[in-house]
Amino acid sequence: MRIIEQCCRGKHTDQTLNEDGLFVSDRFAAVVDGVTGKSVRHPWDPSGGVVAKEAMLDVLASLPADAGMRDVQYLVDERFRAAYQAHPLGPSFFEHEPLERLQANAVVYSVSKGEAWLFGDCQIMVNGVQTPTLKKVDELLGDLRSFAAQALRLMEAGKKRDAEGEQDTLDDVGDAETAAGARMPPDDPAREMILPFLRLQSQFANRRGEYGYFVFDGFTDPTYPIHVVLVRPGDEVVLASDGYPLLAPTLDDSEHELERLRREDPQLIREYRSTKGFTAGLKSFDDRTYLRFIA
Repeated sequence: MRIIEQCCRGKHTDQTLNEDGLFVSDRFAAVVDGVTGKSVRHPWDPSGGVVAKEAMLDVLASLPADAGMRDVQYLVDERFRAAYQAHPLGPSFFEHEPLERLQANAVVYSVSKGEAWLFGDCQIMVNGVQTPTLKKVDELLGDLRSFAAQALRLMEAGKKRDAEGEQDTLDDVGDAETAAGARMPPDDPAREMILPFLRLQSQFANRRGEYGYFVFDGFTDPTYPIHVVLVRPGDEVVLASDGYPLLAPTLDDSEHELERLRREDPQLIREYRSTKGFTAGLKSFDDRTYLRFIA
């Protein structure tokens, strides 16, 4: 495995709050994405995403070279359950409160197996071909936030119209947003509106069905179908977190697309509909990690 380029950047100035992680050894390469919490009790310091990310990086560092996909799943679950056991709230609390659990996604490449394992919605591209990982529940909630944000903009625009002005349209709102350029709001009222649904999402964690999805949380289904991508010697591989919403074959191009989104759609409600947008004072809308290598 020959590394071409890599980066791991948190959205906060304080990088200790970065919930993304990058792991590279002569046996494995991985991108880890600790899930941004929607917690009510806030049981983890500094956040559940950071604790989950650090725990998973520790597991990856201790893996034997011949570890398989289910070995990784079992060991991460075991590590998370150990954290629940040691927590003052106790394991029973986390068993019954999925919203408060540690949660992480990851894409893990095994040198010995010649495979990459997609645990959740982290991303992979092999020889320029990307494997889709968008969850249906994220698509649904991204559309819902877009709906809320556009409705709020129409309400705001309507208040500013004079009594004889023309009726507002969604095209008017879009033109106003484009003209605003990279101006980013200090808060995200549309996200606040969908927050109850974001919290409901945890009910579908590690379940099958239309809105079900895989996420490391200590309670995964050991038979859950995990997408396996074959990687052959000489293949050019990109692993990334979803902090790069428009993944490209190079880091520069991925950063360019991210900056274009910040400029043209800072709320992330049009071209790439997300459950959160760019916010003033943060380096990006999400933590982001990118690794490119030759297998």
